[in-house]
Amino acid sequence: MNYIFVSHGDLAKSMLGSAQMIVGEQTNAVAFGLYPKDDIGSLKDQIKAAIEAFGGGKDIICFTDLFSGSPFNAVVSLMGDYPIRHITGMNLPIVLEAFMSRMNEDNSATAICTKLLAEAPATIIDVNHYLAVNLED
Repeated sequence: MNYIFVSHGDLAKSMLGSAQMIVGEQTNAVAFGLYPKDDIGSLKDQIKAAIEAFGGGKDIICFTDLFSGSPFNAVVSLMGDYPIRHITGMNLPIVLEAFMSRMNEDNSATAICTKLLAEAPATIIDVNHYLAVNLED
């Protein structure tokens, strides 16, 4: 399984770096950022080159930071040409789960995406509420 992370600024690169700090160095994973002076066309070209380098196909999941943002739109514009999966709203727990899920080589991109979406609600916690409920016990 190959992963492409795309975001505004350094978020995608930092997300990949932080994940690797926790789960170790990862292969077949790249990150790209869109910066104020960049245009979406060059970002799209970088993503396309990564997709091609990964074989152009079904074993690629792209993660973006923000629904309907420019990095999101760059990936969406390539989805008609390549059978990639695309998850938006990435956060560190989801990225970690993605890396751990690909350790099982039998997991398809679809299976990994399904698992990530099922896990997503548990990655955001209102700590005040959590503590209030658990301190009452």
